[in-house]
Amino acid sequence: MVGLKFIFNLMLVVGGLISGAQMGFGQKAAVLKGRVIEKDSGNPISFCTVALVGSSIGSITDQDGFFEIKKMPYETLNIVVSHIAYENLILVYEPNELPDSLIIKLNHAVVELAPFQLEAKGDRKLSRLRSKGMESFLTMVLGDGYKKVDVHLTNDEIIDTKDLTSGSALYSSYYDLNFVNQFLGYSIDYYNFSFYMAKMGKSFYGFPVFTELESESVEVTKLWEANRTLAYNGSIRHFLMSLINDRLAEEGFLARFADNKKGSRASTIRVKTTDKAEANINLIYNEEMKLFELRFDGVIEVFYVGPETKELQTTLSSIKLTGNSALIYPNGELKDPLSIMTFGYFSSQGVYKMLPSNYFPAKK
Repeated sequence: MVGLKFIFNLMLVVGGLISGAQMGFGQKAAVLKGRVIEKDSGNPISFCTVALVGSSIGSITDQDGFFEIKKMPYETLNIVVSHIAYENLILVYEPNELPDSLIIKLNHAVVELAPFQLEAKGDRKLSRLRSKGMESFLTMVLGDGYKKVDVHLTNDEIIDTKDLTSGSALYSSYYDLNFVNQFLGYSIDYYNFSFYMAKMGKSFYGFPVFTELESESVEVTKLWEANRTLAYNGSIRHFLMSLINDRLAEEGFLARFADNKKGSRASTIRVKTTDKAEANINLIYNEEMKLFELRFDGVIEVFYVGPETKELQTTLSSIKLTGNSALIYPNGELKDPLSIMTFGYFSSQGVYKMLPSNYFPAKK
């Protein structure tokens, strides 16, 4: 079984975040429209970002504060509303509760100057500690195998040195970080980002929003497309999509239950898609919720030997449910990222290979 690696890459964290919006609930809409205004004065806010967390879908408000987002997905919607002069707001909706129109009210942001950079400059020891802490931070967030030339954290100076060097298991302050990923061709704004780096484990979470970079040439565009396919293949989302479509072998996966009993054989997973099928994994489509419910006991080992692996090298991962089941949308995204614990390759893939939820590889 794969050694346990306690790095949880949590893209979405929700709860207690819906205050501040007035809405009239209706049926699911193909287009979401609304307006962003100041909470105190009611004045419109222009050039405000309204985007779906984890995706590259979004809009910018016009001079009167209006926005429009087309082709809304069916997944649970986590909408981030951001402007440099105002406090971020995260709105959370279930698909069947998506309003026809939104009036979003933002509070003015309180700007605080952080003194820690000045302190670090004046203290060589503190500066070295910060540099070491930043290196560990980037390794945790970006994932294994990232190349510095490909990805850049553009505003690392805003992260407090204490958060980088404390070794505490308590989550840090919240930061709005920006990563430019030339490997995949995305700029990623990571809102309300928080983390900890302790001896017992490392963790981070936040609300990422993707924006495609402008390509300088056809060759660069082709390279990004190839790298995106490379990042998708063998990922946890690729595995879940293959599981949903009953194409594990065709997509290059071998999955089996880990068995710690000495001399015993690990059993290959057999997916149960109906109440009558005999199997060791339950994967039932819930018509009312429009998603799949995954149930199994124990730990599943996942081998990927697909076309993107080099020199017959395979990736090895493990997954385990944290509760009774995991809910999966038809696009392979988890409704709750905390419902599955991942180890091995799955847990080592950070922002460097992170793709928006609305990305799908080109059909062959």
